[in-house]
Amino acid sequence: MSAPSRNNPYLAIDGHVDLLYDLLRHHPETPLHELPHAWVSLPKLAAGAVRVIVSVFYCPDACNGPDKSAEYLRYLLTYAGQKLHGIETIVTAEALESCYRGADKPGALLLLENADPLLEFPPQELKQLGFRAVGLTHVGRNRIGDGNTIEEPEGLTAAGRNLVRDLDRLGFAIDTAHLSDPAFAEVAGIFSGPLFSSHTGLRVFNELPRNLDDGQIRAILERKGVVGIAACPSLLSEDVKAEITDLFRQIDWFVQKYGAEGVGIGSDLGGYETMCRGFEDHACFPRLAERLDGAGYPETAVEGIMGGNWFRFFSGLLSPSPG
Repeated sequence: MSAPSRNNPYLAIDGHVDLLYDLLRHHPETPLHELPHAWVSLPKLAAGAVRVIVSVFYCPDACNGPDKSAEYLRYLLTYAGQKLHGIETIVTAEALESCYRGADKPGALLLLENADPLLEFPPQELKQLGFRAVGLTHVGRNRIGDGNTIEEPEGLTAAGRNLVRDLDRLGFAIDTAHLSDPAFAEVAGIFSGPLFSSHTGLRVFNELPRNLDDGQIRAILERKGVVGIAACPSLLSEDVKAEITDLFRQIDWFVQKYGAEGVGIGSDLGGYETMCRGFEDHACFPRLAERLDGAGYPETAVEGIMGGNWFRFFSGLLSPSPG
């Protein structure tokens, strides 16, 4: 591949995109390919050289429970099949390679956020649909364990521990974003597979339970995982105001302490309200690459941060063929 430039930008992978959530809130009846000016859109992905996104199937806490959660997940699966035209669902390592390196339509890896449905919806069925990554909670308490907003959080429930063992056996990765500290520690203790955080900030900059501390970062890196730094201002800044400089600062701090191999972008675009100035949508990805280039990062490090680290991580999760 030729050296990136303004006319040939770094290829990018975004580790967390709330595409379905954004469509359902703002354009529920319109297919993706008919929305060139939506927050997350095919032209903006192309403008930013974002070749692959991790498309999030977010199940709200309000739908938790045996009567609603699996039904809501099935609704999301049907909705995605009807509306996500123009983007390829990636279920094999070969398809990931083709989407990332190729020039055709972009691809989407699949992530379940909030695993409460999996107490009725079989994890094996989820895997057959192409999912390889699961976030156990959202912000609240579900039947799996406690999320990051619970005031006196505990770890996993008995059902949650059983589910984690099933996910381990089936070869899933666990997304630790939104886990409470006790739940994170328990997952790290009983799960032997890959850990990652699809979208987060760092507690050294903003001391929220939602953000990662040093011990959690090390636990993820020990499993060869990736930490996706989000563009969500509430994670980047204590005053809920942020710009691209804040995003760069968190990435740069991580690289200086832990190296460039374990960090990427998990923008969370589509999932929040207040914009990160200078990094408002996927067309802005080259601006971050320019910041990294300008700071003296070697080309290999910039390639990794912009997409190569996620490519390595998800390539390891995907089988050569479905099944």
